[in-house]
Amino acid sequence: MKTKLNSLMILALCGMLSACGSKYGKVSGSPYNLLNGRTAKKSYESLTVSGIGSLNYLVSSAQADASHFANFVDGLVTHNEFGVLELNLAETASHNADYTEFEFKLRDDKNLVWLNYNGKPYSFNGETQYVKASDFLAGAKAVLTFSNNSKTAYMIYDFVKGAMEYYLYTQIQDGIAKGNKTYTKLNTNDKKAEWIQNEIKTAHPNIYENGGYEASPVTGNDIPNIESGKRLGVVVDDQAKTVKYILMTSAMYFPTMLTYSPYLPVNAHFLEEKGSKFGVSARDSILYNGPFILSQLDETTIVYSKNTTYAKRADIHGYNSVHVDKVKFNIVKADIDNSYVRTQFENGNIDGFSLSPNDKEGWAKYVVGPNGDGTIENPANGLVNSRLLDTIGSCYGTNIVMERAANSASATSYSSFGTADTIANTTRALRLKSVREAIMAAFDYPEYYKRYADGDSESVFASQEVVHTYVPKNFVFDDNNNEYTQYYYAKELAKHNGITDAQALELIQPGQFKTRQQTRDQVAAKVAKAQADITKYNGSSLATKYGVINYPIQIEYYSIWDSQEEKVYDTTMISSMNKRLNNIDDIGDNYANCNIFKVVPTDLCNTNNYQTVDGNGGNAAFDFSAVLWGWGADYGDPLTYLNTYTRNGDWSSIFNFLSMDYVANITVDGDVVSEEDLLTHYTATVRKAQKENENLTTRYSLFAEAEVELINDLAIYQPQVNRGQGWSLSISKSAGYEVPTSNYGISNERLTGLWVLKDPLTREERASIRAEYDANKAAYIGEHGSMNIYSK
Repeated sequence: MKTKLNSLMILALCGMLSACGSKYGKVSGSPYNLLNGRTAKKSYESLTVSGIGSLNYLVSSAQADASHFANFVDGLVTHNEFGVLELNLAETASHNADYTEFEFKLRDDKNLVWLNYNGKPYSFNGETQYVKASDFLAGAKAVLTFSNNSKTAYMIYDFVKGAMEYYLYTQIQDGIAKGNKTYTKLNTNDKKAEWIQNEIKTAHPNIYENGGYEASPVTGNDIPNIESGKRLGVVVDDQAKTVKYILMTSAMYFPTMLTYSPYLPVNAHFLEEKGSKFGVSARDSILYNGPFILSQLDETTIVYSKNTTYAKRADIHGYNSVHVDKVKFNIVKADIDNSYVRTQFENGNIDGFSLSPNDKEGWAKYVVGPNGDGTIENPANGLVNSRLLDTIGSCYGTNIVMERAANSASATSYSSFGTADTIANTTRALRLKSVREAIMAAFDYPEYYKRYADGDSESVFASQEVVHTYVPKNFVFDDNNNEYTQYYYAKELAKHNGITDAQALELIQPGQFKTRQQTRDQVAAKVAKAQADITKYNGSSLATKYGVINYPIQIEYYSIWDSQEEKVYDTTMISSMNKRLNNIDDIGDNYANCNIFKVVPTDLCNTNNYQTVDGNGGNAAFDFSAVLWGWGADYGDPLTYLNTYTRNGDWSSIFNFLSMDYVANITVDGDVVSEEDLLTHYTATVRKAQKENENLTTRYSLFAEAEVELINDLAIYQPQVNRGQGWSLSISKSAGYEVPTSNYGISNERLTGLWVLKDPLTREERASIRAEYDANKAAYIGEHGSMNIYSK
């Protein structure tokens, strides 16, 4: 899932759930004794820095949108409070022996009704509409319809049999409707079939192989069944209430994908009725079957109301999971002061806030305290809930943009300092592996992390989010309960120490590989290597082929943060990069003294213009040389991360070079200057891992091998920060110990299980509940595992 979030706002609003209204009740039936009997509010109020961008869950991939529609529409499965995958709309689940078919039977429940925003049942031709099996087929077809431009279509067509055929057929139909000559000439079924077959073979080789298209190509006779969806591996039976997914290849983790939005149901009649208006930012643009209904939406307010029909459903998790009747979000400006949320709490307007070190008054008052002896680990105020989180969030890192179009600067001049000449020169330079390695080495982690701790790069708070891997720690575990990153570290240690993976695993200690920071001398050595390689390249035949590299090499570094405070930190960090890359202490005005590399901050950009448009009207590659970008997991397997950088992978719509048949990677060994395709070996390793479904140890070892190659060898991606980990300090009346949690998908956006108390819990009380929660979680996972959807 692509994500774009303002880091300061995350810090300010995290955990800030606050209540309004005068109705109270008593906490009852909670598995945590400290909560039972406490006075609880029936509604709560919170803040958000944006309205609802889209409610079209069949199209949007934005986390900000999912945080809302996850509460409006339920799917077949969801997660419980321990992060265990469990049944939701489905009452049973099964799979075949090789994990290529998964069948779910819907609950026989009269309360599985589609509701309008006013809480009344939706009817078609006078008949009340209930969630049925064919609604999941309707949803899949809508996601796979090319003209809908779904950002999550890959989640279906990369896995489900026949899905790519359907997607490409709708692309043809869309092109014909628009009079595009490429498609209007496909005027017979045979021509359509030939085009689809060739497109799959050339643009989607993994699907071509997994789908068996070489042995059984698409023919003209298949077109009617492609058009009707009969060849699509989503088989439904409304009478039997069953939904079956047929995959191209084995994937035991497939049910974890069903928590994400492209697999949610939609009522076909309502979808047809709304047409292009479906899911626009209006409360009547979707139907509801989840715990809440969007009852109010305007420029300043978002309000949910409890779905009373949902509350009448058969109890799934052993307790009434919807504890509040109303949810209200007040929309505030993104540039609010760091003290704003705190003062709202102190004035009695909200019931919770997160502490920011950039709010000096609040930090002194609640953390340091009047005696100056409070710390992050032990704040002076006993209501401050302080703990070090090690959860899964979006992983942000620097991405090198290869093969950037030389004319891209002219598309949106305000977003680029480059010219056609500087961009072409940089494109040539970035083909050299040693050049990319020098740029990555120059990134100054301590300088970067100052933004999280008011300029103090040495504090615990500043270094909390340093990461070494793309796939996060504790994301997935093998059959022996070894977590994935152990395999990555083994590959890394083994490579650098000349030992086996098994020996390396024994050497791993907690806290190892805390940072990738390189010294100035190490950077200078890499720059010297890059310069030497450029000299040899310029004298080789490849310079005749691609062109000579000139100095300085301009790197336009784009950070997605758009607040002025963030830009100040970016500029300082980039200045440090220039000093390290050019081995100087004075970069001069307009980087005049940067004679080797000139890293330029693209501070004229904002989060609304990060992509340019090419001459064909489509999204071009990022208009920069290096981009800070993030990814959050869609499903529970390392593939969800590592597939982003495969050829034609998940990020190919963002970085155009991933769609290219060949991307030159030039290396220099002695006097030999040679080139090879950048993505071939990496893609092959990821695909090999993807096909391994018998042994998780082998699967994760292969993924780790690919990740080591991506980060350490290809030098096109380097992780920097995980937005789910680090110190969390808050004061709140909310108790979220029964709220769904998950490492992927959208379950953790749901507000079921949330208690909002009249009075906040103390830190000691929270610690006691957390200890009980941890024990309950260990016991539950020990009994059920991480997936509890199949009958024992």
